[in-house]
Amino acid sequence: MDKLHIQPVIAAKVLCLLEEAKEPLVAAVIAQKFHLPGKRETQRRHVRAIIEYLRQHGSMVIATLSAGYWLTKDEALYKEYLEGRQIDAKRILGETGRQKKTVFYKGQGILFAPAAG
Repeated sequence: MDKLHIQPVIAAKVLCLLEEAKEPLVAAVIAQKFHLPGKRETQRRHVRAIIEYLRQHGSMVIATLSAGYWLTKDEALYKEYLEGRQIDAKRILGETGRQKKTVFYKGQGILFAPAAG
């Protein structure tokens, strides 16, 4: 995926929206509010890039798959969230490493051999 260019003005508007929100906002709502281009998945990627931009600039934005994005002022809660993301990342890296070993051990030919019959 190409790196999306994030306009600071849009990021600032998203930050204001998150600050004013009474509940978490899903990516589709944020994309609709700012008329982000593209189809649904492209819009979701754009929102994720905006959220990452905000985080890199010091905003404590938390995300869940079910509820969406929200801004917290609670540093302890944000730290706990980041630790959870770090644990998830380590788990994914471990799984990927095991999968690579399996592929290299068995060889691609065996994994994708045509079915008998």
